[in-house]
Amino acid sequence: MALILLPLSFITLFAWSTAGSATGNTSDPIRAAIWMWLGSHLVPFELSLSAGFSSGALSYLPIGAAIFPWLAIRSGYKRASEFSNNSRGSRTFVIFFYTAIAAIAATLSQSENIKPNLLLTPVFVLFLGLSATLNYQGNFFQKFKFITFTFISLLGLSILAIGISLVLHFEIVKSLAIVIQPGIMGGILFTILQLLYLPNFALAGLSYFFGPGFSIGLGTLISPVTLDINSLPAIPLLGSLPTSEYPLVLIALVVPVLILALNQLMISLAHNEFRVRQKEIMFSVIPFLILLTLFSFLAGGTLLTQDMHPVGVTWWKLPAIFGAIQILILIFGLYLPKLVKSFRSSKREI
Repeated sequence: MALILLPLSFITLFAWSTAGSATGNTSDPIRAAIWMWLGSHLVPFELSLSAGFSSGALSYLPIGAAIFPWLAIRSGYKRASEFSNNSRGSRTFVIFFYTAIAAIAATLSQSENIKPNLLLTPVFVLFLGLSATLNYQGNFFQKFKFITFTFISLLGLSILAIGISLVLHFEIVKSLAIVIQPGIMGGILFTILQLLYLPNFALAGLSYFFGPGFSIGLGTLISPVTLDINSLPAIPLLGSLPTSEYPLVLIALVVPVLILALNQLMISLAHNEFRVRQKEIMFSVIPFLILLTLFSFLAGGTLLTQDMHPVGVTWWKLPAIFGAIQILILIFGLYLPKLVKSFRSSKREI
């Protein structure tokens, strides 16, 4: 925790001192550092904005920032396990005290205008802690390793497509960057923040290529067949957004079909018995769909005001597409052949 919180405190103190404040005090950067630390755990915030604005929230947080506390917890857990020679006890000790510290930090850092969600703080931190202390070399994780790794590759291709789009729309990106005028320190921090948001944008990119699309505010939808944008926030990464409809992009749906079909084929070749095939296919797909649902949930939310809700992907749409494709592949690749085989066997007996 200290390895993350202390650098954040220094960064916020430096930014606070260079920006200046007429009413601030030295507790402001410390509180901001705690908020940044909680935000890196994807803990949502409730906001009471200035007069003239409705109350808002900040639940659209950078998924990439979670890698820092995840690595810190994993490192602490490994050292505790080596010291005590008791992995289960070390996991309980590390996660309990880490979650307790996060809950206390969320309570003490509340201000009149910014409040971390006290109910969700222990839930999010507990989940992150559990994920950091698991052994991913176990047999359970090997079952859906192929689908997970291919999906990660798709996220990489989505980021590559975003980069190409940024180059093609360089003038728009430049205009958005000029509007912000963050200064040197602010520019560095803002660039880092955009890099941490890349996983969110990558998921939004896949949602775009596979059809459901994504939103960047109330009443907006960006998909291959719909382009409805009311206004564009001054975020340079948003310069990569498409400028018109591209229905031909939906041909990308062949990719999840190939991935799931290949996964089912590999399992069918490895197992001869129908029930074993069915069980192995389910065990390889269901955990992946749960993870995809979770990350889709984290990749969407509210960005400060109700006008910027929803932002990102809708949590259920991508998992629904993969689930529907898997059902069709099961029907045509497993159940129908079994039915035809049973029918032929019954005719031979007659």
